[in-house]
Formats: sequence, structure tokens, C-alpha cells
Amino acid sequence: MDYGSLLLLFDEENPCWTEKLVQLTGEDPALLADIVRDGLAERKGEICVLTGEGREAFRKEAAESYLSAEPGIPGLDLGKHLFRTRLRLLLDRKHIQRWGLKEYVPGACFSVPDLEDALLFSLDGRLDWKWPSSPAVERMRIDWPVTGLAARRIASPPADASARWFENLGEVPAVFETDLLYLSRYDFQAYTSFDPLPGDRWGLLNADRFFCMDSPSPETVSLEWFLGTVGRFQLALEVLRRMVLPGFMDLDSHDQDGINWLVFLFETEKEAERCVSLLAHFGQDLIRPAIPMDVWALSFEALEAFSEKAETIHDLLPVIGKAVVRTP
Repeated sequence: MDYGSLLLLFDEENPCWTEKLVQLTGEDPALLADIVRDGLAERKGEICVLTGEGREAFRKEAAESYLSAEPGIPGLDLGKHLFRTRLRLLLDRKHIQRWGLKEYVPGACFSVPDLEDALLFSLDGRLDWKWPSSPAVERMRIDWPVTGLAARRIASPPADASARWFENLGEVPAVFETDLLYLSRYDFQAYTSFDPLPGDRWGLLNADRFFCMDSPSPETVSLEWFLGTVGRFQLALEVLRRMVLPGFMDLDSHDQDGINWLVFLFETEKEAERCVSLLAHFGQDLIRPAIPMDVWALSFEALEAFSEKAETIHDLLPVIGKAVVRTP
């Protein structure tokens, strides 16, 4: 049997599928049982992944369709793959982006100074961010002092600027990994004349950026995870603003405000509400060292229940998401 487009769902960015996720694509989920029966896929519980034979069939189908795609090989965390695919599918179904582009990047990684939680922040009566006074960040600000619009008057950093800087510092960087990076390029044709920047690996230039995180249950015991994630996101912005896209992280090439949102994802609305209760009382202190940035909470429950199709992501997330703290 020719499985065609169903087989091509199992690409590098989406190596795992369930019947529910296949249904979201408009394909027939019942066919999953058939590709398992024919030895092209195997089940791990309710999750299907390609076998070696299935990956060869994928390559053949891709070549016949003139696609350069490669079959996906799932990592150890199948749940992480499913989270990314599910979020991408739901976001894509819930807004049109008629005059723009939607780009989804699973597992985008950003180099940051390797600071443990105790060197990121302290909670002694109030939230105190310690990372700005760490030796690595102080050195970064000396070596890369120019940010904002002033940085546009000097040459863009080379593609390996941050990698060389960490190497010269004698440190191995840590990584801030976002589970799904969504890049919204509204009115993208107005930006086609601008060249990409050398170190912009993920294509952040002239896009609104939503860094989406698969998050634990928001309880007091997980507070340090949330604060650590916020702190490492702030470190990522610091590196991006100084060594990767100086002058273009907070304003685009037409001097329009750029957006950097950290979005915590939960299964239910109650969890999203608890996230707000857990973090919102910190107020502007939660984001102060890295303003402008926002922190939001969003649930799959709200995404699935949204019965309309919004025009843009900006017409969707503020309606179904919950603001934890926003840049004033």
C-alpha cells in the first residue's frame, strides 16, 4: 500500500506520531495501524515511530516528491517530540497569518554562561537576580559594550563571535534550549531587502519570537525551575543583544518593536492560572534585568478549545494566554 503523505509526516522535526496528532493534520489516523502491520513503523505504547524499513520508504517517497526531507530518528524523550509536534499543529490551526510567515523551530539552542541557580538568582525575602554581576557577564559587557541602535553603526559580529568569546574566556557555555521557538514574520515582504546577519543561526532577525517551554506543574517545589528558566532566558537575550544580533533584538530593521516572549506551556487552564499565581507577585522584578521581555502562561486546553481562527498570533495568544508579567 502507498502511504504517501502519511509516511512523510515522520520527518526529522516530527519523528513521533499518535492517532490524535495525525488527525490534526487531516490524514487518516487509522492508517497508522496499517504502516505498523506492514513493518514500516513500530509502536511504543500509543506512539508510532518509523522502523529502518520505514525510513527507507520515507526516503523513497521524499525523492519521488522532489523533497529534500530526511526521516526522523526519535531521541530518548518521546514525550518531548510529541509536545513539539502537538504545539506546532495547534498553533498553526488556530491562526491564519494571511500576510505573513509562520516558522516553527523545535529545540532551538542558545549558548549562555554556565551559571548554576545559586549564581543566577537568590530568594532572600525578595527576588534578586545575581547573573548581571557574575564575572562572565561583566566580562561580556566589557568586551561587547555596544547594544541598541548604536550597534547598527558598527560591523555586525562574525558568525562565530559568541563561540570564540566563550573559548577565549576559557569556559564551556551552557545551553538555553527552548522546546519550540515560534517565529512570526508578519508583512514579511517589507523585509526582503534586508540581508541576514552572520551569526543569526535561527533566523531571529525581523521576527516576533515566542520561546515555548514544556513546563512542570507550577507548585512551590518547582519555583526554582521556573526562576532558573527565566534567568537562563535572560542570559540568552544578553548574549543575543551583544554578540549575535546587537541592534536588532528589540527593534526590527524598520525600527518596529520586536517581541521576545517566554511562554510556559501546561496541559490545563488551572495549571496556567497557578503559574500566574506562582510568579506574577514578583512583578517587574521577574524581568527587570532583561527588559523588554514578557512572560506568559498558556494551556493546551485553551488552545484546543479556541473555536475561531485568529488572523495573527497576536490575535490569538493574548486572548487565550495568561500574562505573568509584561514589559510596561
